[in-house]
Amino acid sequence: MTEPLGFVYLVRDLMRAAGVRCAITSGMACVYYGLQQTTKDTDWIVDPADLAKLRDLLFAQQRRLPPWQISYRTIFGAPMDARWMQHGWTCHIRLQNEAHAAEHHLDFFARPPRVAAWSQTEDGFAERNVVAMMKKTDRERDWPFVDSLGWQMLSAGSDNFLGLLHVQDAERVRYLWTRASATERETAAARRPLLRRIDTEPTSDRLERWIRLERLVWQCVNRERYGRYQQAWKDFYRRWRQEADWSWPTAEPFMSQHQRLLDAASRHGLVMNPLADLDSARLREAGIEKAAAVSFASVEQVRSVAPGPTEVLL
Repeated sequence: MTEPLGFVYLVRDLMRAAGVRCAITSGMACVYYGLQQTTKDTDWIVDPADLAKLRDLLFAQQRRLPPWQISYRTIFGAPMDARWMQHGWTCHIRLQNEAHAAEHHLDFFARPPRVAAWSQTEDGFAERNVVAMMKKTDRERDWPFVDSLGWQMLSAGSDNFLGLLHVQDAERVRYLWTRASATERETAAARRPLLRRIDTEPTSDRLERWIRLERLVWQCVNRERYGRYQQAWKDFYRRWRQEADWSWPTAEPFMSQHQRLLDAASRHGLVMNPLADLDSARLREAGIEKAAAVSFASVEQVRSVAPGPTEVLL
């Protein structure tokens, strides 16, 4: 067991003992599924109703002897409070559980992007389908994991349907399509319109072009969505920094640090739900237009393979 993974299991066990419903996702989950060698960060999905229990756990670990060193990180993110996190914000923590130990970065999601419902393995890792949806970001490096997770679902006993939703390799997509039943094809194509191109494209090279256009939609829509949180934080942070003797993050205990951030978020209006006024169809359309512009494809071509608003903006 590597040290980072051992630390993850330690935190998992503490969270389970505290009654915190959680799942380990993203990079560390890819390590668990054999798709990545290592990662410095750990991403966690936490039930929003259990965030208070998670805070109490962290407070307690900082009071123990020897104490854990726990602090918010400097990158943008919300307080560990359900009023913000249930609306898609992320909370970023840095932690040292032993003197001279490596610093661990923990990112917490209460409403993970693009995930309607989540489940986990007995070991506490998010199921492959959940990880794949969270990996459909604007970062190009995440997409090989989407493809591999979709392909792994076959050997893990899942049906062709889930693989069809995620696999990015043209030859693999064709293979899954030939194995799928008529019902699986119809259901999968409703969520992933690109699949309707399989029977009409004579070569995998041409199908690959449509897959890349589809990926651009995911990437462009995610930038639009993420940008709303980023702008909300920047506006709040600018107002907060104007206070006299401002400092962040502070060296005080995590409990006091948390209260400081919570008070500032309320005082300076950190928007709880940056997507509250979101017209998902319009945001998706903005992503489609951006994808068309950067790919030199027509808007109609991109729209023909774009997943629906509920798929890309959950």
